[in-house]
Amino acid sequence: MNLLGFAALLGVTLAWTALPLIPALRELWAPSDVDPLRMVGRDNTDISRFARNFREYMQRNLERLPPDAAVGDYFGRLPDGTHFVRVSRLPGVLDRGAVPDGSHDRVVILEQDVELNGHERFRLELWARGNLRGGPGAEYRAILGEGTVSLAAESVVWRWVHSNGLLRVKDGCALFGRTSSDTSVWLGRDVGFERVGAPWIVAGERAAPAAAEIPTDLIPFQPPAEAAVRGDHLRVEGDLTLPPRSVWHGNLVVTGTLRVGVGSVVRGSVKAHEGVELEAGGMVTGSVVTRGGIRTAESVWVHGPVIAEGEILLGSGSTVGSPEHPTTVSGESVVLALEAAVCGHLLAVRGGRTES
Repeated sequence: MNLLGFAALLGVTLAWTALPLIPALRELWAPSDVDPLRMVGRDNTDISRFARNFREYMQRNLERLPPDAAVGDYFGRLPDGTHFVRVSRLPGVLDRGAVPDGSHDRVVILEQDVELNGHERFRLELWARGNLRGGPGAEYRAILGEGTVSLAAESVVWRWVHSNGLLRVKDGCALFGRTSSDTSVWLGRDVGFERVGAPWIVAGERAAPAAAEIPTDLIPFQPPAEAAVRGDHLRVEGDLTLPPRSVWHGNLVVTGTLRVGVGSVVRGSVKAHEGVELEAGGMVTGSVVTRGGIRTAESVWVHGPVIAEGEILLGSGSTVGSPEHPTTVSGESVVLALEAAVCGHLLAVRGGRTES
């Protein structure tokens, strides 16, 4: 009887313990929820999402205002109580001092092209429906520009800035949050940034070049004898250096540091555990990934993503991606030398800057 009672108690205990596992076991035997999770629309790749949402919010609220609010300059409140000012009685050319006093604590709508004096402090969003030329030392919470936006030296944007046209950022500016343009972003010297997105992002002023051509007179690279082919890549233990003017066809995985010599080409993607160095004129037609840092010399071209857990330094005249095939540069920190360019997205986890 004691044995029978123990067996009954053990059975009840096991059944009670397994009760929470019944849904998981049933899903294991007959899977029903096998579809991939859907991402929230455009959250990850659309860097201008905040600007677009702000435009939709303003348009929706402005349509609910009385008719007299649509004519001339106007101080008022949106239906949700947000204070705003619209400045519209301006000539069709840049006009200094166009923003009325008392507007800096409101959402500001500039209906025409405006040039500001400088040192303004906009505590709420600024919507420039024409071209905007900021003055030096200004501070902005956020800017939406329907035309060209030009930020003068030593300006600060605290949350985001987006321009439908060219976004020109002069020397010494600080861009916190998101910076984006539908066409191009030109960054001056010693500009700090966190996240930038545009078809053409360049330190300085440089026109987008044609696609790089691979030379036909390169010497095929002979891998070391201890290298091993693993799946779709060549794996090399330790460091690896591609000699100048050489070419490797395929993907590379290096457990140490990878150095691509002057004018050399990797027709594939590379991954190095310790770091990657690309010397002048080098090219990688795929991605460059490392747990360390990435450093390029002058006129390097990488067609795919550039991702590092350490610092990324893009040398003068180097290009990542192309306007036709945008990609991503992401690192712990990112430094852009003069005329270095990125097509697509630029993310610096702990902040990036252009060289001074």
